Amino acid sequence: MLSKLDRYFEEVLCTIFLCIVVCSVLMQVVLRFFFHSAAVWAEETAVYGMIFAVYLGATMAVRDRAHIRITLLVNRLPRALQVGCIVLADLLWVGFVIFMIFQTTTYTQLLFNVTYQTPGLGIEQRWIQMFIPILFGLMLFRIFQVYWRWRSDGFRDLPL
Repeated sequence: MLSKLDRYFEEVLCTIFLCIVVCSVLMQVVLRFFFHSAAVWAEETAVYGMIFAVYLGATMAVRDRAHIRITLLVNRLPRALQVGCIVLADLLWVGFVIFMIFQTTTYTQLLFNVTYQTPGLGIEQRWIQMFIPILFGLMLFRIFQVYWRWRSDGFRDLPL
């Protein structure tokens, strides 16, 4: 069960959010084209669905090591320097993710001091924004998971 959750968590949620985006946009197009009307909540639903899908897709890419890397030069270096370059880049990335966790958490905490409802859905903005530091936390977890698995493999190859 945990292996399936580990493997498909981001895919399932990303698929759900992308379906929400497609359905919201399609419904909005049909309403505007055929009925000359619009649903006020459809645009917000599409925007938030896209935001969540992007963050989940980034986390999924971390897990699969599918982010763009320029490895042409790195692959020509000796193994010790290859590992050093990859680990240094990932340490900088971890620093950025931790920075973003703190910044987005601070922003979310500020939203708990005010009342700001989304105009279309009527949802408090704090509940939506709360997912951003959570998704950065998931990204940090996936980075550590990659290194844990690399360690379990006996540090063979590179943690790519």
